[in-house]
Parts: sequence; C-alpha cells; structure tokens
Amino acid sequence: MAEIRMTVEASGRAYVDLAAESGGEIRDSVALDDIEEADRVPALGSLVLHFDFYGRLAAIEVTDSAASVLPPALLDAAERT
Repeated sequence: MAEIRMTVEASGRAYVDLAAESGGEIRDSVALDDIEEADRVPALGSLVLHFDFYGRLAAIEVTDSAASVLPPALLDAAERT
C-alpha cells in the first residue's frame, strides 16, 4: 500500500505528499485559485497541485485554512509541524 504523508502547520497550511515513498522531485505546480470554478467552490482558492517529472500528481498543498478544505478525519491523522 502506498504511503501518504500529511503535515499541517499551526498557520493552517497543509501538505499532502502523495509520493512519500518515491520521494520524486516536484517539477510543476498549478494554483487553482485562477480557474473559473474557484468562485463557486471556495476551497479551490486554497489549493495548489504539485506534479513530478513525469506529470503525475505528487502532492496537494492547502495554502490557507486546511480545516475548511480537508475532511476532519484526515486532519486528525496529520502530522503537526
């Protein structure tokens, strides 16, 4: 089973590392706050998707208020930094 590592900072930022085992380098990042649907779905304004060298999704970053974007059970299991 793949290992997913999640960290949450006191500021509310969170990082969901989907490639924790492979440790791949992030090559591209896409902030979702500029897409049209961000007005309809507020959580999109706080998300950044990170992709590895091969264009695979490697991480999801929550830039503001992880508690309003992520499920409580996921936050409860996260590592605090």
